[in-house]
Amino acid sequence: MTATRSLSFKLYPSPAQAAALARKHLMLKDLWNAALEERIGAWRHSQTRVSRSDQEKALKEIRFSLEGWRGLVHTHEAQVVLKRLDLAFQAFFRRLRAGETPGFPRFKSAERFRGWGYKEHGNGFRVEMRDGGRHGHATLFGIGRMRMRGVARTPGRVIKADVTRTVHGWMLNVVVETGCAERAPAEGQAVGLDWGVSTFATLAHEDGAFEELPNPRHWDLEADDLKAEQRRLSSAARARKISRRALRKHRRALARRHAKIAARRKDFLHKTSARIVGRHRLIATEALAVRNMTGSARGTAEAPGRNVAQKAGLNRSILDTAPAGFLNMLRYKAEEAGAEFFEAKTRELKPSQRCPDCGAVRKKTLAQRHHDCNCGCRLGRDEAAALVLLRWGLAESRRRQNAETINPAGTVGDQAAA
Repeated sequence: MTATRSLSFKLYPSPAQAAALARKHLMLKDLWNAALEERIGAWRHSQTRVSRSDQEKALKEIRFSLEGWRGLVHTHEAQVVLKRLDLAFQAFFRRLRAGETPGFPRFKSAERFRGWGYKEHGNGFRVEMRDGGRHGHATLFGIGRMRMRGVARTPGRVIKADVTRTVHGWMLNVVVETGCAERAPAEGQAVGLDWGVSTFATLAHEDGAFEELPNPRHWDLEADDLKAEQRRLSSAARARKISRRALRKHRRALARRHAKIAARRKDFLHKTSARIVGRHRLIATEALAVRNMTGSARGTAEAPGRNVAQKAGLNRSILDTAPAGFLNMLRYKAEEAGAEFFEAKTRELKPSQRCPDCGAVRKKTLAQRHHDCNCGCRLGRDEAAALVLLRWGLAESRRRQNAETINPAGTVGDQAAA
């Protein structure tokens, strides 16, 4: 069995290589915009849809007609840009058919165009990692060989890569294919995990103990200072009291501060998920619909929403914990460690409304932080939800084991068919 993993390395180009990367970046940004304009113009003038294959066929003419394109832009780099545009249109039409907010593909400025990709290792790019996957060198078409720094936690065979421009410089994101060896089942207690905002997570252990993981609130720690700095910057720009060069400098400084907050958040999620997976053989939690949880309360002009400001603040607090990223880390780390991982469907199990002892379901508002049931169960709201998830996860594990015992290799179904 094999699995794919993504590795990130920072590139260290020379001044000449950095200038070449910037030129390549602008050329591929212009390609995106030109391809988008072609699709829009064809539909407006003749109701004709331009396909990706049509645009890819024109790359040969572009390569010979545009000055500076040959020797700097690889065919695969351009094809990946056109593929991403095509995927953006596919997503637009899918959302349109589903009745959702469609979100038409946008033209990109240099700041909004993040980068490009490569489809095959050795064709446009090459990665040379040192022993153990620490640091190494990368060679890009039209740029040359340059140093890269980073640590590959799971090194493997390089498949493809993306180059992105961030506030910290140029990054190379490499996708590798690694083998999955047979792993012994993980050890430790089973645990039920209830994610939250006031407390990042509440754990219900198999021995009856509860544990709370505090919410570090990375954004809240710097929100007031960042907002004040942004207002000062916007005011100076409107009043033209600041030069363009100084404005770019301040914007980069703000972007670096936001990137540091994101890095601290990601570091916290990785360490927390690794610690939970390393201590437990079974983890049960609920599947979170983050998009539904962070929906706007604004409403419509005919039926305006209530408590809009409070809901906006709650949405920021939810997104600050990155629940979807946290569950994804738990999921793949549990798979690597050989631990069982179960996600309950919230609307079916209703862990926040259900009593862990008698199973009765009683609706609670977000303001109700304690669970008091007629059966005598008295717990904190999050503790009760974590305990519901733990007991559900243990039942699911037993059900799965019984199914494997009864039908280990499809023999029952084969006999029935015979």
